[in-house]
Amino acid sequence: MYYTHMKDEDILTILKSWNFWDGDIATGIARPLYVQKIAEILKDNTIPIVVETGIRRAGKSFISRQVVQKLIERGLKKEETLIINLEDERLILRDYELLLQIYRIYRAKINQKGKAVIVLDEAQEIRGWEKFVRGISERGEAKFVITGSSSKLLSSEFSTLLSGRHITVTVSPLNFSEFLSFRGASKDKKSEVELFEDYFVRGGFPAVALSNIKEEVLLSYFETIIVKDIIQRYNIKIQEKLRTLVKFYITSAASSITYNSVSKFLKMPIKTVQVFSDYIKNSYLLFFLDRFSFSIKERETSPRKVYVVDNGFISVIGTNLKEGKGRFLENLVALTLLKLSNTDKKLSVYYWKNNEKEVDFILRRDKNIEAIQVSYSIDNQKTREREVSALLECTRLLNLSAGTIITRDYSAEETINGIFIKYIPITDWLKDIK
Repeated sequence: MYYTHMKDEDILTILKSWNFWDGDIATGIARPLYVQKIAEILKDNTIPIVVETGIRRAGKSFISRQVVQKLIERGLKKEETLIINLEDERLILRDYELLLQIYRIYRAKINQKGKAVIVLDEAQEIRGWEKFVRGISERGEAKFVITGSSSKLLSSEFSTLLSGRHITVTVSPLNFSEFLSFRGASKDKKSEVELFEDYFVRGGFPAVALSNIKEEVLLSYFETIIVKDIIQRYNIKIQEKLRTLVKFYITSAASSITYNSVSKFLKMPIKTVQVFSDYIKNSYLLFFLDRFSFSIKERETSPRKVYVVDNGFISVIGTNLKEGKGRFLENLVALTLLKLSNTDKKLSVYYWKNNEKEVDFILRRDKNIEAIQVSYSIDNQKTREREVSALLECTRLLNLSAGTIITRDYSAEETINGIFIKYIPITDWLKDIK
């Protein structure tokens, strides 16, 4: 006898509202960068599972629907697809037995014998989803697209259960090219420059890009991430300390930190800082960069720099734009490089520091190293000398022949002491990053 949460016909009605069986469903604005990648992975018979993970509200659910739509366009029958939205409030008692019941209904009513592609949307809502996915995929009955908003999806237990059978795709808020597409930007330079200011300050969450109440939406996202992806997920009792730490990090975006320094400043036990920092990082709200060094020990013991997953959170939680244009710009470059490293597994991103001189980003692919400095404006002679001298020192010590300085709108090239330096406006640089 099956354990019944709801009547089969009620579950079938819910499933039909999320699936293509009886017609089209909402798929949002196309995100081909992700859709094409996931669709290609699913074509490979050696990998039956794709895991979409990343910050909440980055568009994972819409992307998974677009993947299903793409597969149907390529010849997959609509009945050979199943989308399970585990955040649908109509689903009662969301647990392992519910998954089994849904799958039984699907096989009985929609697709009795054929293979299938199954989307498990927000999988972390159900304990034991891994065993469900493993059993069906190992029997060759279906391939899976799993979405979730916590890196806990990639825990050691999960990796052990599905070892060698999955590929992870990290979904981020819109890059600048995607943002322009969402906003229907024309190709002229003036349109891009005007839209950049919105992207620069309010960030790239898809719904925010299209909203007329951006601040309200961002604050709602922030609160949901704090409550659902951190407080509830980890059963945190001292919630005010967590909120204080999160806001401290956001207002410190692009700054160097150590757990010890944070502990002293906030008068919080260092163990609490360390554990809470891991929880925050697991929600994808923040990320940290290590200092570049050929010595692993030196990298591990040096301060790290903290960045925020989207500039919109800095705007509504942290720093006034007039007071921190340089911080906004550096954070934007950092999160763009993070997206790049998520798709290019050979790429590692660091910052560089030697005594008082600092270069914002070091990109390393195997033995190839690139140095990138970020400066909102270099009109001031003192600022220009500081940024250039640090870049020259870095290139000299790392034996590089060139360096890049990303600015708000300054473009030029020059050679100093045999080092080629390229100044590139942020909008031009962003359009080159795919």
